[in-house]
Amino acid sequence: MNMELLISVLGMTATRLPILIALAISVVWVIDTPRTTVRDVALWSLILLAVATVAGLVLNLVPIWLVQQGNYESIRSLSMWLGVGHFVLGLLEALGVVLLVWALTRTLRARNVAAAG
Repeated sequence: MNMELLISVLGMTATRLPILIALAISVVWVIDTPRTTVRDVALWSLILLAVATVAGLVLNLVPIWLVQQGNYESIRSLSMWLGVGHFVLGLLEALGVVLLVWALTRTLRARNVAAAG
């Protein structure tokens, strides 16, 4: 791996690092709660968000790696597939957020019912 590619990888990783740290902390918090369906859904949503974040990082590295290899023709033909990949990752992130908000609202509603009763 040459130095330019390494610097690109480190730069892209640094831009995703805050969200990865936040997701890791969130997973630790969720694991420390009692095991329920809501906890499982929240945990899976956080894992889904982390996987989508890492996959997005890898997907963004593919064109940089191809340029470093001097494989310019592959980049042109890969453009559509990269767009599809980013779209699928966007759908996974959206699903992760929806599941996380579902778990949060379910917990908040249960807390309000317990406080009112």
